[in-house]
Amino acid sequence: MRAAVERDDLLPAAGAVIAAVSGGADSLCLLGALAALCGPDGRWPRVELVAAHLDHGLRGDVARAEGAYVAERAADLGLRCHLGARDVAERARREHRSVEDAARRARYAFLREVARAEGAARICVGHTRDDQVETLVLHWLRGSALAGLAGMRPLAGDLARPLLDLTHADALAYCAARGWTPCEDPSNQDRRYLRNRVRHDLLPLLRTYNPRLDDTLLRNARALAADEAYLAAAADRAWAVLATVVTDDAVTLDGAALAALPGPQRRRVLVRAAARLTGGEPALEARHLALLEDLLARPADIRERALHLPMGLLAIREGDRLALRRRPVGGEREDEATGPVSRGEARTLPVPGSVVVPGTGWRVRAEVLDPAAGSAPPGLELPESHVQETERLRPARGTAEALGRASLRAYLDADAAGTPLTVRTWHPGDRFRPFGMTSEKKLQDYFVDAKVPRAERGRIPLVFGPSHLVWVGGHRPDDRAAITPATRRVLALRLEPN
Repeated sequence: MRAAVERDDLLPAAGAVIAAVSGGADSLCLLGALAALCGPDGRWPRVELVAAHLDHGLRGDVARAEGAYVAERAADLGLRCHLGARDVAERARREHRSVEDAARRARYAFLREVARAEGAARICVGHTRDDQVETLVLHWLRGSALAGLAGMRPLAGDLARPLLDLTHADALAYCAARGWTPCEDPSNQDRRYLRNRVRHDLLPLLRTYNPRLDDTLLRNARALAADEAYLAAAADRAWAVLATVVTDDAVTLDGAALAALPGPQRRRVLVRAAARLTGGEPALEARHLALLEDLLARPADIRERALHLPMGLLAIREGDRLALRRRPVGGEREDEATGPVSRGEARTLPVPGSVVVPGTGWRVRAEVLDPAAGSAPPGLELPESHVQETERLRPARGTAEALGRASLRAYLDADAAGTPLTVRTWHPGDRFRPFGMTSEKKLQDYFVDAKVPRAERGRIPLVFGPSHLVWVGGHRPDDRAAITPATRRVLALRLEPN
């Protein structure tokens, strides 16, 4: 670790440094090794190490015990420890994110709060070589651009990753040598999460084709990282010239000069402009960049052409300028085809019970069925009937006459869907994992692929569980709520004309 820290300049010469410690083997290894390197007897004597641990509010007493264990290990090393707690499930429900995404956001927000309180310019996290390999495969599966295929950087802003040269097995061996018993999070074995399926299923299979797959991926990532660094430097030079107005709420670029740049340089300027408005959060994927480039290519005499982007961003072509702005929170969005569309208000869906979805002409009804007790509808065999139901769904207009009988119903795994359930209409940025797919998709893109008319998109009821969208009413359910042979209770959802 010392070699990695020196090579990549991961620690400051002096001041506080935060170590993110979950209690797992990787983070305990990070804590112990950093404690040996920092402080009066270490290689960095003027650096004070401070531990930080967040309880995500998902595992009750078990998680609280893990926090106490982390605090005890920190005390053994003579370190101060910040313990925090957040209701991640509530955040996921409120922001309609997956629990994974909400947990990640809550964790980094907490770590940065601790860093501000301690005056620390650096936060160390315990990502290992194994995590890097998994991340590279995930980015490839999701169609990432060059920056994603270069993987996690050892130093990215305020985040340092001193363990990227070490494996999870190294971390386990380190903990065993110190007599530490790492905390094991059972969710790491849950195959509902894509990363776990990559870790436990896909990577072992790929290694049968190339036993040195990890080395190959990491070698390619290092080469791509060098290319990405070169292109990023070129984009920095262009940014200094093209960004004519930069505020917390808007970035205005010289459209003509931007359009004249080579494509790789132009796209990086656009990514940087979006990141400037989202606090560094990635907002633009390849398809968004293609839409922005199309907007740039339109004649300069077309004014006020708008493009809605993820993370609440709006791109506007104003003559020879391209402006990226934050959309007002809770306001209205302007749709080129339909004019102003008010955002739908979420309403609680009781189970059993029903709720009217304003502005849609629909009522959504829900009940829980127990196949073992004979309350499931006749002929509902799990999971085959679920597949048959969903396979019959076809793009349709929003009237009861146009929708097929099967399209008005959905049968889901009640425990996977979770409670409470809420119903609302589409917000830009909504995502779900269509039945049969392994990754999420923007609902906007699903509507385009399914040829749902623009005028109908805001009138489709959406049913959300506490962590993600579970059913696009009249269309498709989310794969994460699909019925499986292990399903014990069935959530039956039905659309009724109101």
